[in-house]
Amino acid sequence: MSFLEFLRQKSVINDDLYQIVSDKTGDVFSYVYDLLVSIGDISENELSKLKAEFFELEYTDLSDFSRINDLDYATLERYLTLPFRISPGCVHIAIDDPGNIEAKDKVRCCLSSCNGFAHLGPIYYVAKKSDIRDKFDELNDAKSSHMTKIISEAIRRNASDVHITPFDKTFTIMFRIDGLLERIKIISIDEFERLAISLKVSAKLDIAETRRPQSGHFQINNTDLRISTHPTSFGENIVIRVLNKDKSLIAIESLGFSDEQVLHLKEISSRQHGMIIFCGPTGSGKTTSIYSLLETMDKMTRNIMTLEDPVEYKIQNVRQTEIKHGLINFADGVKSILRQDPDVILIGEIRDKETAKMAIRASMTGHLVLTTIHANDSFGAIARLKEFEISPSLIAENVITIVAQRLVRKKSTCGRTVISEILKIDENLSNMIYSESSKHDLQKYAIDNLGFKSISEQYQEKLLTGLVLEYGNINSDRVVPQTTSVG
Repeated sequence: MSFLEFLRQKSVINDDLYQIVSDKTGDVFSYVYDLLVSIGDISENELSKLKAEFFELEYTDLSDFSRINDLDYATLERYLTLPFRISPGCVHIAIDDPGNIEAKDKVRCCLSSCNGFAHLGPIYYVAKKSDIRDKFDELNDAKSSHMTKIISEAIRRNASDVHITPFDKTFTIMFRIDGLLERIKIISIDEFERLAISLKVSAKLDIAETRRPQSGHFQINNTDLRISTHPTSFGENIVIRVLNKDKSLIAIESLGFSDEQVLHLKEISSRQHGMIIFCGPTGSGKTTSIYSLLETMDKMTRNIMTLEDPVEYKIQNVRQTEIKHGLINFADGVKSILRQDPDVILIGEIRDKETAKMAIRASMTGHLVLTTIHANDSFGAIARLKEFEISPSLIAENVITIVAQRLVRKKSTCGRTVISEILKIDENLSNMIYSESSKHDLQKYAIDNLGFKSISEQYQEKLLTGLVLEYGNINSDRVVPQTTSVG
């Protein structure tokens, strides 16, 4: 039985796809693998495990990879074949295609040419293509530098940002973890230029330009790294945003929303049309919340499409598109998506009036739209839409819920929790928005009739229970805990 027939037997591919792939010439094995992963019906991880089952081999995620000294890894890279560990009498080898005889012959030659390895028997494992490629990248001299060690440490510690700041004789490396900057290292300034150049080369920036800000991005180990440089009196300050695509989504029930809030969010996410807005400053967890809500939806019966800058999580059976500056922006992307028969549209952020108008248009024409906007509270989101020249009547007719949130540190455990206010928009509140009632009147109605509680009230409740640390101003753009905690 071929691997293709095995996949059909496992119901991974149907008869039509089987026939299409069967008629293809060339490397059918790689073709079907790449095709299935790109379609999104099965993850690369699941497909590799099926491959291991077919070849009766074990699967490895290469978490126990250990470089074997004196081995010519460069020769093996093009075969996606990676010796990753030695045990008594054996060398353990990760391979993408266990049926590739040429790749196995090449490994045998490499081992026999190394002193002390010729007597070792090979034990093969199946690994993901991306995992094998990532390990070869790490082995590459340019990517096994000090830069990679810093990034790997940031990923391991779940840092959201890396700050590299030069001073007179030293430079510091700081990680932002759970919203706070933590100093990691102080290094001699002599090492700074080498590190800066390495980062700029990886991000395809101009290494000779140090007087103007630059921005770019690159990827290490399936982690997107957004780099920004800014000139200072001692050199370029560098900040790296870390976007780990392997990071698993947190269930919406575990983010910090109350049971009542979770029920409401799930109920409105099942509606056929309207707009759900998440708002708050940068770093307030809007994207995580909106993805977690997306994950609760039925992705088999609803066509869910996204426009993001960047794609921060990969969600199976969701058509995700990353904004490419100069090629596609949010406004044009929404126009294109509307021709793709979507049921649900995620617009990563409303930044301008063109995107705002397209988002409203999408919600008016029978689509559920989820989006984020920069505003301090839920009522501020209404004012923000007005700034983007959206009329009060369109806001009233289409916006169905606004969620404003912050992230605060937990008191007794590591990590952060969401503090949120949810503005449910019923018919009466919609009429008040239409007639441009004041924020005070809108808030009073929501409190008296809709059970609305502000972020400050929700925070005080969690503070009194001893769940969170004390913060000076919960409504500021960057919430920072006080040095002493209460509770």
